[in-house]
Order: sequence, then C-alpha cells, then structure tokens
Amino acid sequence: MASRKRLILSITVVFLVFWGGVAGYLVIDPTIPLFRAMYMVAITLSTVGFRDDIVTTNPRVQAWTMLIIVFGVIATMVVITSLVGLIVQGEVGRLFGSRKLESKIKSMDNHTIICGLGRVGTMLARHLTDRHVPVVIIEKKPEQCRLAEELRLLYIQGDATDEDALRKAGIERAKNLVAVLRSDAENVFITLTARQMRPNLFIVARAELSSAEPKLRHAGADRVISPQAIGAERIVNILTHPLLVDFVDVVAKGMEFEMDAVVVASDSPIAGQTLREADIRATADVMVVAIRRPDGTIRFNPGANERIMADDTLITIGPSGAAARLSNLQIIRPATTQNRPQS
Repeated sequence: MASRKRLILSITVVFLVFWGGVAGYLVIDPTIPLFRAMYMVAITLSTVGFRDDIVTTNPRVQAWTMLIIVFGVIATMVVITSLVGLIVQGEVGRLFGSRKLESKIKSMDNHTIICGLGRVGTMLARHLTDRHVPVVIIEKKPEQCRLAEELRLLYIQGDATDEDALRKAGIERAKNLVAVLRSDAENVFITLTARQMRPNLFIVARAELSSAEPKLRHAGADRVISPQAIGAERIVNILTHPLLVDFVDVVAKGMEFEMDAVVVASDSPIAGQTLREADIRATADVMVVAIRRPDGTIRFNPGANERIMADDTLITIGPSGAAARLSNLQIIRPATTQNRPQS
C-alpha cells in the first residue's frame, strides 16, 4: 500500500478510536460529561496520561480506558510512522531522482542545452526531441521543472546564468546552447558566460527587443533570433509566396525531403573535383543547392563545373538520410560548430 493511502487510513482509524472511546465512556457511565470524556480520550491517545482521580472508580470505565490506551497508542504510532515514511520516501525519491538525472546528463554528448522552459523553450524542446536530438533543460522555476518531468525531458533546476548550472548540464560536451529566457539581460549574461566556458560552442539567443541584438552578438551569440521579427516575416512570406512556404515546411519537417549542411573532409575523394566529376547526385541521391566557402562566401545553384574544395560546406537537399549516405561513402563529415557561419 502506498504511504499516502496508509497515512490517510491510519488517521481515519485514530478518528474512529477517538469518537469510539468517547461514546464508550458515555455509554458505560452516563454521569461523565461529554467534554470530560473527550478530554480523557485525548490525553490517553497523546500518551500524556492523567491522575487517578480524573477517572471514576467504576471498574468498567477503567477497563474501557485500558482498551483505549492499547488501541489508541497503536493507532497513533501508525500515524506517526506513516507520516515519517511519507516524508522520508519523498526526500529519498527526490534525491535518487536528482542523481538519476545527473547520471543521464553526464553520459550525454553532442546535446543541446535549452536555457528556459517558457513557451518558446517548450516548443523548441518538443521539436528537437521529435527529431531525436538530445536535449537538456536548465530551469529555475519549480513549476517549469515539473513540466519538464511531464514531458520526460532531462533538466537541471538552477539558474542558467550560473556556471555551475551550465557545468551540470554538460556544457563541456554540448553541441549547441539556446538562451530563450524572456529577459534580454539574462540571455546576454548566459551567452557571455557560455562563450567564456566553451569558445567553440554554437550559441543561439533570443532577443525580445531589437536593441538587444547587437549586445547578444557582442556577447558571443552565433545567431540572434527575434520571435516577433520571424513571425512577421513568415506572415509576409505566406501572403506573397504561399506555395514556397508550403514547400519549405515540407522540407523542414523532413517528411519527404531533407536539407542538410555537410563539410567536405580534407581527405575526401571529392576534394578538388568538380560537381560533375564528383557526381554526388548519383552517388547519394542528393542535389547540391549551394556551396559555402571557408571564407564565408556562398555560391547558390552551383554549376556542374563548380570545383569542390576541402572544408567547403555543401548545402544539400534530397530524401531523408542523405547526410548519412554521404558520410558512409567517406565523402564528407557532418557540419560542426567549428565550421559554423559567422554572424
């Protein structure tokens, strides 16, 4: 039986013993006032005891008092034991749960740290987990931590601006960090702290005000996202290019097509070849829609004679699993934070 149910049941038993004892006194000796009967039962159940002159010399009353002592003390001890067990079980459960979370987080690698589980953070966590991207949440509000438990997300309860919280979230092994708190000042501080702890970490920060964008970039954010600006831009695109938006949504969801960014390894067999010579479309069933050079320049819709160089980033589109097929062919390596575009 669960500790909570056992506690409720034992309290009910004590309640019944109390009023049963009172009723017994009144039945055995009608001369005993109601309040005195309640007093006698109360001090008996509390194990305080009373003087002999309080109890009548009636042997039946004395026998009834002994029964109350036996059953009352047992019921009271059960209540105390259940209450202590419930408290200890809850504390131990939280302790083991916390240690289990920390153990899982310590075993994670190349995960994404989300600072803040508000509306944006919750949607972000759901989308990432749907795409099987490992996620760790840093949240200081207890109610949001309970939401993380309901969503079965790994989380650290703490302040994301604190280095210790970032360290517990595995920032040394993380691939990305997203700061999506509602406070621009906190996002700036998180970005600055994370950049100092991990210079090569890919950081995305949320900006509520346009004036915060340059501050976030100066603090070290690789990308600064304004939800309001993105929402407005999407509405404009829907109004002006609805079919294009539908196509991009299909690609983004990975239902039929998949867009990816892959980096040509220095020892890749296609390094130095043209797109015609590499014949990536036939090899991996993908199209190269753009090539980003190491200096940041981008060649959109490259021709067949465009030469592929080592450390070039290929923007590809094709059926799901294209990046894995290219990797298996030892043509490329996945794009990492070291090869991210500069803001």
